[in-house]
Amino acid sequence: MSTQSQSQVVSGQQFSDRYMWYVVIVLMIASTLSFIDRQILNLMIGPVKRDLGGLSDTQVSLIMGLAFAGFYNVVSYPAGRWADSGNRRGIMAAGVAVWSFMTALCGLAHTYVMLFLARMGVGVGEAALAPAANSLLSDYFPRDKLPLAICFVSAAPFLGQGLANIIGGPLIQHLESVPSTILPVIGEVYSWQFVFLAVGLPGLLVALLMLTVREPKRTGRMSDEGKASFSEVWSFVKSRWQFFTLIFLGYLGLSTQGFALFSWIAEYFVRNHQWSKGEFGLTYGFISMTVGFAGSLFGGWLSMRLIKRKRLDGTLRIVFFAALCQLPLAVTMTLLPNAWASMAMMVPLTFLMAMPPGLIITALQSIAPNELRGQSVAFYMIVVNFLSYTFAPTLPALLNDFVFQDEMALGKSISVLAAINYTIGAVCIGFGLRYFRRALKAAEAWH
Repeated sequence: MSTQSQSQVVSGQQFSDRYMWYVVIVLMIASTLSFIDRQILNLMIGPVKRDLGGLSDTQVSLIMGLAFAGFYNVVSYPAGRWADSGNRRGIMAAGVAVWSFMTALCGLAHTYVMLFLARMGVGVGEAALAPAANSLLSDYFPRDKLPLAICFVSAAPFLGQGLANIIGGPLIQHLESVPSTILPVIGEVYSWQFVFLAVGLPGLLVALLMLTVREPKRTGRMSDEGKASFSEVWSFVKSRWQFFTLIFLGYLGLSTQGFALFSWIAEYFVRNHQWSKGEFGLTYGFISMTVGFAGSLFGGWLSMRLIKRKRLDGTLRIVFFAALCQLPLAVTMTLLPNAWASMAMMVPLTFLMAMPPGLIITALQSIAPNELRGQSVAFYMIVVNFLSYTFAPTLPALLNDFVFQDEMALGKSISVLAAINYTIGAVCIGFGLRYFRRALKAAEAWH
């Protein structure tokens, strides 16, 4: 057997450190791709509105949110249950292939309804990744090292956001100067259609890469049967209802604000500060990739340190303090009259926003037996991600269209939502910490 620095034994399984981190990188690539595919539309709001007949902000927000989140929600729990008993590698490979194909299909849409339906298909594919990926990691890494591995993968949204802005922003700006592009076989397409094809088709290669990941032996089971009944799942959730209620409400606030900001921040700088998409893409893309990635890893590293010091609630304690710090930054950022001052505020805000996603997944994996790890992530996706994905892009649009009745009030809309959402997040997670500690104590039975 190799030394501890070269290998890691998890419940009788031996994997080299190099291979375990190879798996993490593959999952991070897939997760980054998923975020690019779901977020690239946010950079193309103007061209889509123009080329599909002058859509309103609210109509576009429904494609960004409801179309994606609707079927994402429907498929999440079956995908999570499948991940708790099936071959997780195969589930993830199929999911990547489906959402990549449907993203490319968005590039063939010539009507609002066609684009709406294609976005629904993207949600179906992406719902398969998170439950299987996080369940897989919990069988590769021991509990004290799991936060860093999960937070590494959970940095993907910020890498995806960064790449979408750095590559997509200048590309879209260039393509907008050309009314249309002629492609072999397909024919004439709008600039935004070309972008969907360009980011969707490479995902089919990532689906093949996923097949190089080995399926580890499952550990930490409640029983030898290997599959929990629906009554056992419900009993597990009901016995921890205070934890799920408070923590999920808290994360709903954080997630709603995060997706509202990601959905409209590019358009805010274009409308209110007269930046070009290329200028915003290069500037915030760099911040998202570097600062966001660093924030996610720092959250995982700090959580790992706290766990080693027997502060087992460290994952969500970090989230509580991050939420408190985000509140004043997020409220102020879109009210500043100077564009560069607003962008400067995005640096610490992005760093803090990057911490919670990986830490909630780590917390769920730490309180659930193997039979429920995929389903616990799916439960989170249904309750938190569905609501935030569905309503977050629409809330700023509704405030713009019906409250302020002014497209230039986008900054005010984002600021109002930040004050509400981050307050909810901090209060609920703060009160939920005691119930998290109870759930961790109960989980010792199968750890």
